[in-house]
This record gives sequence, structure tokens and C-alpha cells, in this order.
Amino acid sequence: MRPEGQGRRAGIAAEGRGGDSRYKQELSRSISVLGNIVVTLSGTTPAASVFVIAPVALFIAGSGSFLAFVLAAVVGLLMAFCWAELGNSYPIAGGDYALVWHSFKGRTSPLAGPLSFITFALYVDFMAFIPATIALGAGTYFGVVANVDPRYVGAVIMVIAAAFATRKIRFNTVVTSIFLGIELAALLILTVLGLSHARNWGSLVHPVVAGGHGLTPVAFSVTAAAAAIAIFSYAGYQSAVNYSEETKDPRRNVARAILWALAITVAAELIPFTAVIVGAPSLAKLTSSAVPFQYFIEATSNSVVYDVVSIGIVLAILNAVIAQVLGFGRILYSSGRDRAWPGPVSLWVAAVHPRFRSPWVATVLLGVVGVVMCLTVSLTTLANLTGASLVADYALIAVAAIAARLTRATAHASYKMPLWPLPPLLALASLGYVFTQQTRLLIEVTLITMGIGLVYWAMVILPQRGRAWNLREAPVDEPAASSVENARPAR
Repeated sequence: MRPEGQGRRAGIAAEGRGGDSRYKQELSRSISVLGNIVVTLSGTTPAASVFVIAPVALFIAGSGSFLAFVLAAVVGLLMAFCWAELGNSYPIAGGDYALVWHSFKGRTSPLAGPLSFITFALYVDFMAFIPATIALGAGTYFGVVANVDPRYVGAVIMVIAAAFATRKIRFNTVVTSIFLGIELAALLILTVLGLSHARNWGSLVHPVVAGGHGLTPVAFSVTAAAAAIAIFSYAGYQSAVNYSEETKDPRRNVARAILWALAITVAAELIPFTAVIVGAPSLAKLTSSAVPFQYFIEATSNSVVYDVVSIGIVLAILNAVIAQVLGFGRILYSSGRDRAWPGPVSLWVAAVHPRFRSPWVATVLLGVVGVVMCLTVSLTTLANLTGASLVADYALIAVAAIAARLTRATAHASYKMPLWPLPPLLALASLGYVFTQQTRLLIEVTLITMGIGLVYWAMVILPQRGRAWNLREAPVDEPAASSVENARPAR
């Protein structure tokens, strides 16, 4: 073993014993707030969300999926305030689980370990399910190029995305910005086609779905159930926190990145999706079609336009998977340095590429898991399972945002959410209702995941008495540290 490898492992071991109050700056802090927004938006993947995830909501709730997406946008705004305040205070690559941990101080500190590990357990599901969900959607649109099994298309996209994601973060920022432009162009085409054929405005407030020999009304409970899928569709704006250790001046820029990413995501998804609903020649055909956007585009233009858009969507999906693997790779890397895994596995997962300064082992591992998911699990199953778990994760962050103020964990934050505690309280009420409208199976899967996380913490983490899962403060921002050093008087 090389000497630097031995030093690296010794350093992690020392940190695990609480020998350092801050994480070491290992990742490449080289992107601006704009770069953070671009790679975060690529992870929320507006085009892939509209073309891959929204059809699931259309099938369930018909035109009621519009209200589902509006409800999800409201929940998103409330949650963005929570993430912005927490992420501004604790700009750590571990994201949600680190935010939950640091929110519980003083008398509430015994809750930090179990609640943060439950949050991490939910993210283990996300790491396995979300990139594969997006990648599988490419098969539907790749059919205009060649008739290939969608499972294999998804698997290939996972491999390519993982290969890109192991490179430097600045390289991936450039790549994702180019692809992001392509997917926004595809969404603009949808918007123009829909609004130029607008006719179904009434269906937005009186939702209907295909049923029997025509259209049937949609109950609000069905719309609320579809809101979980809509929340999944918007999800990703909070990933700005995961890139905070690679963002310059994160204590000022992470909150900005979260809020701007949400605003752009909602506009980029809700506007074209609404345009499709109001512009569809037949809502019955739109909401019953296996490929609703193919029906819509060909009915309002022609097959050539659909072929062009489909190629753009395949590229958008590749872009989305790259960004998803980038974000989840940072979380998995962070879990390794926090020693979430048995012995040497944590050291392995926390490995950083010496040249690219990227968490390359964690990234490759996510690629392998994604390939397996693509080849063995259906798109609909993955989308539904992820939606219910996301609701639980959002609820934990809302609780953390309340606790952080009460324990003064965010007293040093330069950004404070408006109207506290209304945003997290309203978010919890909305999320609670949406969660109760899920099927029993989806609720059970989510609760089982949380239970496994709690049992693992109690049986594996707790007995180590601080040697594992003893989270630290964010790394010192290099530019900020330099400024402080320059400000010191010369001796």
C-alpha cells in the first residue's frame, strides 16, 4: 500500500474517534453558485421528470395531476425554506442526514443519532431507486432510434453516467449545462404545442381521467395520492447542499442555489405539463395512453417532431442520471467518512480520486446498483416506492427545521426562513395528508425502511460509543479561510 493511502486511512480512523471537529476538505472546491444551480437542476431533471415521471401521475389522476403538481410546488416552497436555512448553517456533502444530526443540540442531542440514521436509511433507497427510475425512462424514447429492450438502454445509461460522474466536478458542470439546454428546448416545444392548441382549461379545476367509455371525475384523495409522485418529480433542488463542499463560499451560496433551483424546476415542469393537459385533443386518449406525450406531440404536430424531441429526452435522461449519481455519490462518500458501514467498507466508500478529487468508489458502486435495478425492477414500481419515501424524508427535514431554531443550532445562519415556524408546520400537515393517501404497500415499505435504519443504528452504531456516526462540522471554506488569514496582522 502506498504511504499516502496509509495516511488517508489513519486520518479517517482519527476523525472517527472524534479527534477533529471539522471534516477535511478533500473534494475540489471549484464551482460557483451558478455551477451549483446548473448541476442541481440537472439532477431535478425537468424534462425527464415531465416525460418519465409525470405520465405515472397522469395515469392515476388524469388532469387532476395538475393540482397534484401545484400542491407539490407549495410543499416544495415550504421545504426549500427549511433546506435553505439548514444548508446555510451546515454545508456538508452528506446533505439531509447531516442536517438532521446537527439540528438536535443540548437536551435533544440523544435524538440526533437515531433520526439522522433513519434519514440516511431512506437515502439508501433513493440511491438505489432514483437514478434507475430516470434511466429506465430512456427506453421509451430511445425507440425512435432503435428497438431495444428499455432495461438494457437504462443499464447502458447508468454505466455511462457513472463514468462521467467520476470525473472532476467542474467537468461535469460543463457537461450537464450543455445537456440542460437541450432538455429545456424540448420542454419549450411542449409548451408551444400545448398553448397553441389550448382547449381544456376547465379540466384543471374539474379533473377527469379516462374511464369506461369516456371521462370520469377524479376525487381529491386520488389527486393527493398523485402528489407524492409530483413531489418526486420536483425532488432534487435540495441537492445543492450535497455539492456545498465543492461550492465557493457555501454559507452564502447554498441557500441561494436551493431557492433558485426550486423556482426554475417548478416553472420548467409545471408550465409545459399544464400546456399538454390543456392542449390535448382528447383527454381520454392522453390519460389512457401508454406513452401520453407521444400521443400529444403527434396529435398536435407530426411524428418527425416527436422523433426529434425523443432524442432530446434521451440526452436529458442521461444528463439527469449523471447529476443524480454525482449527488448521491457525495452522500455515500460522506457516509463512509462518518463510518456508517462495517470497518473497512467505510474506508473504501470514502475513497477520493487523487487526480479528479471526486468520490470515485462511491460513484462506481452507485452505477453498479443502478444497472441491477434497471435489469430487475419495473419503472412504475420504482417511481411509486420512491415517492412515498421522499414524503417521509421531507417530514424529517421539516422536524429538523423546527428543532434547529429551538436548540439554536442555526443561530449563526446568515439566511433565516420567513415566517418561522409556519413553513415547516404547514409542510408537515401537507406531507402527513399526502402520506396517508398512499397505498398500504407503499406506506409499509417506507416504514420498514425507517425501521431497518433504526435497528441498524441501535445494534451496530450505538454500541461503538462515538467511534462511528459521530458527525462533525463542515470543512473550512478555502476562500473564507484565506481571507481570515490575510486579515491577521503580520507578526
